Amino acid sequence: MRTQASRKKPAERSAVSRGKPLTVWQPEAEIAHDLVLAAILKDNPIPVAYRLNYVANFYVGPLIKKMERQYRMSRPEWVVLFCLNQQPNLNAQKISQVTGRPKTSISTAVKQLQRKKLIVRHADSADARRQVLRTTEAGQRIYRAILQSFVAREADMLACLRRSEQELLMDLLDKMIKKGSHWARIY
Repeated sequence: MRTQASRKKPAERSAVSRGKPLTVWQPEAEIAHDLVLAAILKDNPIPVAYRLNYVANFYVGPLIKKMERQYRMSRPEWVVLFCLNQQPNLNAQKISQVTGRPKTSISTAVKQLQRKKLIVRHADSADARRQVLRTTEAGQRIYRAILQSFVAREADMLACLRRSEQELLMDLLDKMIKKGSHWARIY
């Protein structure tokens, strides 16, 4: 009866018989990553959506993790704070509509931000029956502190593109966003 070691090729037997583990060549981690990613991208049935998600996930993931740890702020809370700093006097429903985030997560985030005294609710000056939101001074301070990381990471992400390519990318994304009524659905 043949043993396991005797069935191996001579080079393998000698390595095993000398007590050394058999080493199989592995590409370096970065090369392996690139090979797997290339295989996923090749003939991908959703080539644009996958690439947009890839960029978005690797852009925002580390930032959200840092923000949660350092500022105890969730992603939905950041979305609300960001929107209100860009456009004050929105309500939770409008924030949900313009971000594509679920109404329930935005509503929960609004309550958490109010508890933290980072936003306040007040009557809309155009329609006193409607309640709108705005950031407090504390909310604006934390927004500016967090925003610095997002701005720096975006600059790193876009550094491989020439200025003209960055402008073209912005134009193309704006064009897709402007036609969102044809494909974007609130969930």
